[in-house]
Amino acid sequence: MIDLMPRHQFGYVNPVQISDFFHYQFYSIFPPNSLLVGYPLNLQNFSQSGVDKALEGFWNGFDFLVARQVERISQGGIPVSSYAGRPRILAMLEQAARRTTIPASADFEEAIEAIHHLGIKRLAVAAKWSPELMERVRQYLLHAGITPIGVLGNEHSAQQVVALKPQESVDIALQLGRDAYSKIPDADGLLLAGGAWLNMQAVPILEAEFGRPVVTNPSATYWAALRQAGLKPNAGFGQLLDGLR
Repeated sequence: MIDLMPRHQFGYVNPVQISDFFHYQFYSIFPPNSLLVGYPLNLQNFSQSGVDKALEGFWNGFDFLVARQVERISQGGIPVSSYAGRPRILAMLEQAARRTTIPASADFEEAIEAIHHLGIKRLAVAAKWSPELMERVRQYLLHAGITPIGVLGNEHSAQQVVALKPQESVDIALQLGRDAYSKIPDADGLLLAGGAWLNMQAVPILEAEFGRPVVTNPSATYWAALRQAGLKPNAGFGQLLDGLR
């Protein structure tokens, strides 16, 4: 008889309604009997008002995931964290720790932890976002004590990001990564930001081409969950995840 009972459950507060790529990559990377429990917010646009509106649903999602007894909860979306600002995100995580003993984080915080773990000192940042949002990303990193040596954007709206087809996602991720490492040659690591796209396929390709690590917020979220649970990922998804093997 096939055993479909999950041995591990991880919670993810998805910033947008559709998270097919995030789920697909999770099940490609995690061992069997691992379950991703998602709760979508309704981020309509990359703006202060859009993020404030989406975050109105955060605690409902958080409490739902607590009730499902997941092992870890992650708030997804670097744009969400960037427009909210790091002090607000840290305050939310402090409140979460008072509400439950389940570890909780945000994917931007997990990405920052991964950057430190890999020993990246001269960070390049690339994403499919506007100059305004990229500046918010930079400010968040500065608050965390990380000074990017270069930031590269390729503007897409929230609707355009969600509408990306699989091959389009990979192509954009590869182009952004190659542009970043070519235009910021002194970088010793890259944050390829964005969660609602199929970017994990691009990570090992870029690392092989440039010999330097690539962190994505999905890879950082997967890494944090796997590490907490003592699980080993499937091989071939980049330095960060392969380090757990």
